[in-house]
Amino acid sequence: MSKTRRKKNEETKRRFEAIKDLMSTFAMTTIAVVAAVTLIPASPKAEVIKAVALTEEIVYQVNVTDEDNALDLSTLFVVLENQLEYYEQSICVGENSGYFDNLEYDTEYRLSVYGNKGFGQERLDTLMITTVEKIGGTILSVTPDNTDFSSSYFVDVSIYDPDLKYDSINLYYGFSWGHDDDFHYSSVAVTSSRMNIELLGIHTSEPFHIYLEGVTSDGTELLDEIWVTPPFNLHASIYMNYISSEEIGFYIYNDMNIGNIIYEMNTYENDLLVQTDQITFDENDFEGKDFIISGLSPNTTYIFECIAIYTNPQTLRQEQDSVYQEEITTLDVYTYSYTLETFDDYFEVTIILDDPNHYFQIPYYESYDTSGEFDVYIIGDTFSFTNHGDEKSVTFTIPKPTSSAYRITISIRNQLDFSVKQIIDIIIFNTEVE
Repeated sequence: MSKTRRKKNEETKRRFEAIKDLMSTFAMTTIAVVAAVTLIPASPKAEVIKAVALTEEIVYQVNVTDEDNALDLSTLFVVLENQLEYYEQSICVGENSGYFDNLEYDTEYRLSVYGNKGFGQERLDTLMITTVEKIGGTILSVTPDNTDFSSSYFVDVSIYDPDLKYDSINLYYGFSWGHDDDFHYSSVAVTSSRMNIELLGIHTSEPFHIYLEGVTSDGTELLDEIWVTPPFNLHASIYMNYISSEEIGFYIYNDMNIGNIIYEMNTYENDLLVQTDQITFDENDFEGKDFIISGLSPNTTYIFECIAIYTNPQTLRQEQDSVYQEEITTLDVYTYSYTLETFDDYFEVTIILDDPNHYFQIPYYESYDTSGEFDVYIIGDTFSFTNHGDEKSVTFTIPKPTSSAYRITISIRNQLDFSVKQIIDIIIFNTEVE
């Protein structure tokens, strides 16, 4: 091979290696960019459900969901703008209604929903709308009364009837008690061009209907309507079921309208968090559950706070609600011994209790049939201790249930305060397991 040709081959090889390195670098950069993109949270979703233009107002109804909890909620706005004007109103996730007023007549505006998920304001939905003359009536906004346990809403209504076309105008509102129930409507007369009407007694979590109807010499005319979804409220509760010296039993009634919920119990002693316990409900849990907090110290005061962690079905965001907070002091020290003998048709129980504070007066048992979908109470009975100073004892028998699966709880409790209770033993029997 000639020297010139060899030199040319070497130059070609160097060029090839350079191109290969460049392509490798480009591929790595591309992979890095793709990887970075996949880490960005999915965009929140917003929808302008309704937009109505009047002479000087633009009315809106929007809904915002945020499944990835990506939004900075302080940056969520409805914006109305054109080349010369800019207006914004803060909103929240979920359903919102409102209006912009004092606008220019016969002017085009852009109505948009904006939110920031960490990369600057992002337009989530938008439309163009022009102010025009609208004869009749318009529902400007619907806002819930934010006081506790309220079922009231305030409806802002505007009427424009310069030629007195309508003999009367009425606002109707209707709701159902449940998803498949019939709607029941009530009405309020609209007697002025601008009214803020309070709707009372809307006890529903289902979307409800509001509409304006005008009466003319030719009949009735639908002027405007809106469907409103009540803000979601978690319907869950927890109460203390029993207390002993080293544990406290709570019982949770879950909200059946939520899929998975985590209940987190924080236990504080002297303002310090000493332990956290969790219990989970899923969509198949149709009954309440016991939530037992153990490992406590006798005669000690704790503060218990239970937090429900769930996904709001309307906003799709993960939220937290405090459903319980209470200061409770555990019982002082007591001791007991317990024996259980098994016979063909019954159990024989003996309990010996050292109870200096005389917390417990009633030994008892309860039997449940657990063979079906739900536990069914079978039988129970109470007994009395024989006292020997601070020590007391009792012996009693429990008939064996005939069902294929059962649960027997053996306990002692206070005669007056049923929450002062100590579970001695739980007997569980199931022929399918054995």
